[in-house]
Amino acid sequence: MESRLILDGAEGTQANLALEEALLRGNDGLLLRLWGNERSVIIGRAQLARFETDVERCAREEIPIVRRVTAGGAIYNGSGNINWSLFVGREFKGGGIRYTWGVREVFRMAADVVVEAAAACGVKTWLDAPNRILSAEGKVSGMAAYLSRGGLLCHGTLLLDADLEEAAALTQPSGVELERRYTRSRAMKVANTGIGSDAFIASMRSVVEGEIGEEIKPQQPTDSERRMAESLLPKYNDPVWNLGDPFEWKST
Repeated sequence: MESRLILDGAEGTQANLALEEALLRGNDGLLLRLWGNERSVIIGRAQLARFETDVERCAREEIPIVRRVTAGGAIYNGSGNINWSLFVGREFKGGGIRYTWGVREVFRMAADVVVEAAAACGVKTWLDAPNRILSAEGKVSGMAAYLSRGGLLCHGTLLLDADLEEAAALTQPSGVELERRYTRSRAMKVANTGIGSDAFIASMRSVVEGEIGEEIKPQQPTDSERRMAESLLPKYNDPVWNLGDPFEWKST
């Protein structure tokens, strides 16, 4: 089974999230994606945007709010952080990286890679179960996952030198109580790691290569993956998908 590394791969928040879903659907081996995003707010699959971020400010400042396919809380993206994504096919096994059906096990597997990569860059971090990675200064990365019978995706964003005031302001949940089916964000103190993006990319690549015992070279998404992402893009451009009730949205 093929092991791949994709650096970036799309342009713009909506296209990036469409590509994430396309890669999840098409991957049957191991894929590590490391990518940046524009200033934006990404909400979880089962969230209501108006209760998890400042929708009016985002509209005023043209900050995209985009729903992802994975669960979890709202996150902030911008030039001061880097997103990492691990896609693992059902039959793939490489050291500690393998398909598993338990969400907590998936988070532990992904956190092991990120924590080791950060340590190689001189920053001590650890998993705060189930899905947060902390340093002594605060939360530096959150994780979200999607598991299917064909494979899994676990991804997160690592704070490097982000605008922490803006990140906190745009991921501050309201105090309104909602039905339990809606996922709520959890306000926490966040912190930068101070790691350079190039150093983290090199370190993540090295850690994954060490686990699977082989070199992974940078590649571009395949033509079929790009076509799949293009077919999914209308959903990620749809305000009803991004800002509406996730349990009422239907594809047209």
